[in-house]
Amino acid sequence: MEDKTGSSGFMDFDFRVIFHNFANAARHLLWLVVLIALAVGGYTYYNADRSYVPYYRAQAIFSVHASYSATTDILSTSNFMDKSAAVTLSATFPYVISSEHAIMLLTKELGRAPASNIVATATADAALFTMTVTSSNATYAYEDLLAAIEIYPQAAGSILGDTQLNVINCPSAPPLEPVNSNDAINSALGSAIPVFVAGLIAIFALSLTRKTIHSAADLRKLVNLKCLAYIPSIRLKKHSNSANANVLITNPRIPSSFNESVRNLRVKIQKQLHQSNAKVLLITSTLPNEGKTTIATNLALSLASEGKRVILIDGDLRKQALKGALGIDASSDGLVEVLSGTSKNFRLLNVPKSTLLLLSGDETVDQPQPLLDTPRFKQVLELLRKKLDYIIIDSPPAGILSDAATTAKYADATLYIVRQDLANSAQILDSIQSLAATNVKLIGCVLNQTQAGTTRSGYGSKYSAGYGYSYGYKYSNSYSRYGYGYSRYSESEKAAKALTRDLVETADPVQAIDFNLSDTDT
Repeated sequence: MEDKTGSSGFMDFDFRVIFHNFANAARHLLWLVVLIALAVGGYTYYNADRSYVPYYRAQAIFSVHASYSATTDILSTSNFMDKSAAVTLSATFPYVISSEHAIMLLTKELGRAPASNIVATATADAALFTMTVTSSNATYAYEDLLAAIEIYPQAAGSILGDTQLNVINCPSAPPLEPVNSNDAINSALGSAIPVFVAGLIAIFALSLTRKTIHSAADLRKLVNLKCLAYIPSIRLKKHSNSANANVLITNPRIPSSFNESVRNLRVKIQKQLHQSNAKVLLITSTLPNEGKTTIATNLALSLASEGKRVILIDGDLRKQALKGALGIDASSDGLVEVLSGTSKNFRLLNVPKSTLLLLSGDETVDQPQPLLDTPRFKQVLELLRKKLDYIIIDSPPAGILSDAATTAKYADATLYIVRQDLANSAQILDSIQSLAATNVKLIGCVLNQTQAGTTRSGYGSKYSAGYGYSYGYKYSNSYSRYGYGYSRYSESEKAAKALTRDLVETADPVQAIDFNLSDTDT
């Protein structure tokens, strides 16, 4: 087949994409950053609070008078000597108060060993002296200050001689408030905030390295495949009626933008298939949850609404999901039963309010390769080609299973679904290259679940969140006004009856059709 693979080089530098990637990464990882920041902050707070020791301070201010002989300038000489004495007292205080003689006097005065830190400072340009006592016990700080005032003149007398200390200010009671505050909260914030900022930087760096698909230009650069359609992201609110929670063009609660996108895709697909006289279309993706089942189902419904004879085949033999997507509960045979030979009859289901036929069963297998490789699969498809206009196969993801590549060899064309900003570019490239190696004809890609402002083409959607995950919408549309034919049930019923007569009509409420395969047996 034609080489459809390109280069996985660097995507265009686009601030919208960078912001989108950052927002998406933050939505998934911000809780972890917050948790780590809280843990670090909490640990820091615990240690800081546990190690916090309050300190209480008691102070007394003295005036100093030294007994020296007066000179001719009595006032100035006395003032100078008093200042010198105050400075000398503050300088010698640590030595005096820590001397054995002073400690002995303090212990004798207190009746216990001193439990405080005692310092002294002189006031600049004044004969003033401040004694400060600091202790973790407010009472001890107060008692030690009083004792130091009492014994200090006696302890310092041998150094400064006859020096008189006059108490100017002295506390009358122990201090009530500590001089140091508990900074546990500030310490916690000081450690948590940098961790949080570092986490945001890490998320931003991660978003810069994220190489996913955001636009048709990205697809062309990566794999040189044409983007046939943008399908907007929508979400529906869960409803008591489960049928109204399915993302289907037949659901009146689906917004018109989604229906218009599916219609445009249908027109392009019909043109592509008509050019090569193809009928069998396989739909796959790189990873699960990219919306391939939703696209396959709605494309088949749209083709059937145009009066075409269409069958939708559940090609994932490991997980049959199409009946659930279409809101059908009836039991039926699928490819597992047909290919394994456990059932000689299809149990084709006619989808309600549509002429679409469905081949989806109840049984699954863990190893579908032997069944997919059987010649019976080709025989079944050949028989369906004779009866129908289009055969849509919903296959497993091609990026994680080889089932899609095996099934694709029976198809005339393959449509590749890429969910915006999900699969890594390298994963998409590897998956498409694997399909290309089997000579599969890739007719194009669909960029699914696009968000507004991120496709770089203006064809975004204002609807948020993905229909692959959650629901929440309030639209109720009547599709007859758009001319798509979804409300023209009388015509659809006539077409369904005509097709049923071509096969075998039964009275089953879901119009199950027994399609005998005896002519495919070899």
